[in-house]
Amino acid sequence: MARLEFGTDGIRGRAGRFPIDAPTAQALGRVLGRGGRRVLLARDSRSSGPALVEALAAGVQAAGGLAESLGLLPTPALSVALASGWGSRGVMVTASHNPAADNGLKVLGADGRKLADSQQDALEESLNRCLAEQPAPAELLRDQPLGPRVQAAMANYLQHLARALPPGRWLEGQAVVVDGAHGSGAHSAPALLARLGARVIPIHCSPDGERINLDCGALHTADLARAVLVEGADWGMALDGDADRGLMVSASGRVLDGDAMLYLLARPPAVVGTVMSGAGLEQALAARGIHLHRTAVGDRFVDAALHEHGLDVGAETSGHVCLADGLPTACGTLSCLRVLVGGPDLDARLADYRPWPRRQLNVAVRDRPPLDRQPAIVAAQDHALQLLGPGGRVLLRYSGTEPLLRILTEGREAASVEQAALDLERVARATL
Repeated sequence: MARLEFGTDGIRGRAGRFPIDAPTAQALGRVLGRGGRRVLLARDSRSSGPALVEALAAGVQAAGGLAESLGLLPTPALSVALASGWGSRGVMVTASHNPAADNGLKVLGADGRKLADSQQDALEESLNRCLAEQPAPAELLRDQPLGPRVQAAMANYLQHLARALPPGRWLEGQAVVVDGAHGSGAHSAPALLARLGARVIPIHCSPDGERINLDCGALHTADLARAVLVEGADWGMALDGDADRGLMVSASGRVLDGDAMLYLLARPPAVVGTVMSGAGLEQALAARGIHLHRTAVGDRFVDAALHEHGLDVGAETSGHVCLADGLPTACGTLSCLRVLVGGPDLDARLADYRPWPRRQLNVAVRDRPPLDRQPAIVAAQDHALQLLGPGGRVLLRYSGTEPLLRILTEGREAASVEQAALDLERVARATL
C-alpha cells in the first residue's frame, strides 16, 4: 500500500479511493481511540460523509475508545466542543472547499486547535504503521443513533459565537445575503445573523452533498455579489463547505477576500498572513505602521504564528481568519461579523486599500518533482519576474490539498501580470 501523507489540512482526496476510504478511516479511528480516548466525529454535507464517520467510529471502538458522532456540523463547532471538554480528539470529515466527489479527514486536538507539525508527523507515522499491519476490519455500527449532544453541539457553537461578538441585536436594520455553499454552515450562519437582528436573505443554504461548493460559496462569489445588488443588501457573506472560511461582499458588489478582511481587522504592531498575501496588503498595512508576518499556506501555520508572536489576528487570502480571542479554529461566520463590528459601509472603510493586480492559475499534475530542478520552469519564472518589474512577485507551489501546481503572479500592471501567469502555465503544462 502507498504511504499516506498529511497535506496542508489533514488528508484529502477522491472519496472511496485511498486514502479517503473505509480502511484508512478505520485505521485512523484505531490510532485515535487508543488509551480509551473519547473521539468526537462530525462531517459536512457530502454524501460520502456518513460512511466515513461509521468507519472512523468502528476503528475508535475497536481500539477501546469511545466514538461520539455529532452529525452535520461546521468545523469551528467541532473545535468548540473539544475546547469545552467533550472529547480528547476530534475528526472532521470534510474536503472543505473541494468538489462534492472529494472528502477528507481533518484531525483536531483536545484544545480544539489544528495539530502542530510534531503532532501531525507522529500521527502520520502511527497511521502508516496501522495500515501496514492490516488489522481485521472492525464491525460497522450502522444502526447506532447519533448521541444526545448533537443538538447541544450546535447550541454550544452558537453560544460561543455570541460571546465573541457585541451583545444585543446590533445588526438591526441591516439586510444581509448569506451563501452557505450547501455545506455544514448553511443553517447556523443565517440563524445567528437573524438573532443579531439582521434581515437574512439565504442563498445556497440547503445542505446538499451533491451540490456542496458547486458554483457557490467562498470559491464562487458571483451569485452572492449579484444577489447583494439585486436585493439592495448592505453586505453579504459566503462560507465554504465546512464553514471555516468566509468571504464578504460590499453593498456595491465588491468581493472582499481574506487580504481585505485582514486589512479591516488589523491593529498595530503586526498581523499574520501567508506567502499568498498580496503586496498591496503589505504596502497598505505598512502605511498604518503595521508589520505583516508571512507563513506557509495553511491556517494552522497562521494560528501557530499568532501564538508565537502574541498577536491578535491573522488570515489567509482564501478567507481563513484566525482570531486570538475567537474560536480555536478559523470560523467564517465569526470573522465576517468581526469585520462588521467596525461598521457596515465596507466600501468606505476600504477607500485607502489598493490591492495590486494578481492572477492565479492551476495546473493538474501527476507527480511533484522539485520545481527548482526543472530548468524550463526556473527560466520561465525568471522571465516572468523581469516582465512584472520592480516589486513583482511569482509564487509557484504544489497544493497541499489537491493534485495541482498553483501559480500566482502579482505586479503593478494588470497586463504584465496576466501575461506572466499565462507564460508560466504554458511551460508548467509542457514540463509537468
